[in-house]
Amino acid sequence: MEQQPTNLVQLRAALAAGNKDLRGLKLGEIDGLDLDLSGCNVDGSCFKEARFGHASLRGAHAHACCFQQALIWGADLSELDACSSFWHEADLSGSRLQGANFSHALMHRCCLRGVVAAGSRWQGARLVEADFRSGLDQLTDLGHTDFSGADLSFALLQGANLHAAILKGSCLYGANLRGCDLRGADLRDCDLRDTQWQDAQMEGALID
Repeated sequence: MEQQPTNLVQLRAALAAGNKDLRGLKLGEIDGLDLDLSGCNVDGSCFKEARFGHASLRGAHAHACCFQQALIWGADLSELDACSSFWHEADLSGSRLQGANFSHALMHRCCLRGVVAAGSRWQGARLVEADFRSGLDQLTDLGHTDFSGADLSFALLQGANLHAAILKGSCLYGANLRGCDLRGADLRDCDLRDTQWQDAQMEGALID
């Protein structure tokens, strides 16, 4: 593998040259506005406190990547494979996450307001105090998502679309699900202590 970029200028040059193998980057705090990393392999990279507004990571591989406290608002992360990645306090507001894989990711206190994430996977992810509330002009879409075994303790999900979502075995302790669309959702074997349900749509939901 060639010498990896160590700054944003080198990264843009590598991308312009068609380099998609970008594993192990150490580019914390970069300003990657509109950066196109679609289809790239950035496994094991560190983008702590980076800014990726309107960037594209569509179809990228980001296993064990660190995006702690990164600002990734309005970005395209659809089909991103970010298994076992780290996103503590990252802001992904308004981003597209359709089909993305966040299985076993650590996402404590992430801001995920107004994300469009239909069909995404979050199995075993740690989403304690994550904020999934809708944005000012965008409903949070988590329809047909898989949260099985995830920790959503104290998560803010009020008003979100969770139609046909799989939440089996997840922890929803203290979570706010007021006004959610949970029609057809699988809520079996969940920890539902202190969960707030007011005005949620529950038709066809599977629940113990």
